[in-house]
Amino acid sequence: MIERKPLSYPRLIWRLGLGWLALPLVFGVVFVAVALSSLAAYRALQRDGVLGQTEVIARNISRSRNSDGDETLTYYLTHSFRPEGYSDSVTTRQSVGRGLYMGTEVGSFLPVTYIWNQPERNTLDPKRGMFGVVFFGLAGAVALLVALGGTAWGWGRVASARRALLHGDVREARVTDIRKLPLRVNGRARYRITWQDAVGTTGKSLIARPDLALAQNVGAVIVIYVDLRTGRGWWQKQI
Repeated sequence: MIERKPLSYPRLIWRLGLGWLALPLVFGVVFVAVALSSLAAYRALQRDGVLGQTEVIARNISRSRNSDGDETLTYYLTHSFRPEGYSDSVTTRQSVGRGLYMGTEVGSFLPVTYIWNQPERNTLDPKRGMFGVVFFGLAGAVALLVALGGTAWGWGRVASARRALLHGDVREARVTDIRKLPLRVNGRARYRITWQDAVGTTGKSLIARPDLALAQNVGAVIVIYVDLRTGRGWWQKQI
């Protein structure tokens, strides 16, 4: 009798290729949190904002490159103003749009909106705050929808593999083919194994790494777990 493999949810999720769902989930939560924070700041400026005048004291551009080598420019203005009722000036370095940056020189005076009792919370462009809310909110929503859709899709796999491990048939199967797929991950080819089990049912593996797939030969005997509800077979080494 073949010994049944114990169930481990972390191992199962990882081996079924569902670990990637953590990325859109984390990004979605972070982006939504940033959007909510930006929205709170925008509402505070709309509710408690006071309009004043500030002097531009410095201009600079930050250059960065992404993984494709494309350059991104971020424009900054440093400005200083004295809030009404305060004896000290407030100096802020703030990212601005290209149009505002190009149309401004050191020594220029610009309107500034600040919270009357927290003048360090200020902006040269109140509409830019709403742009951040929309951008991060949409990005977060898309990332969470991807995570939700991926989870719904992956749950069927997890449920089937779980049933197979806990209650399914444990069978021997003979490898009938090892096929190289038109897919590469990190420069390495991927494979799929097909088999016929002891009762004559055919099945196929998940996408497999070369070290796992090429360790087998056509005609080799492997162990599979069969989900009795769907009839799907799962290769022991992949769950």
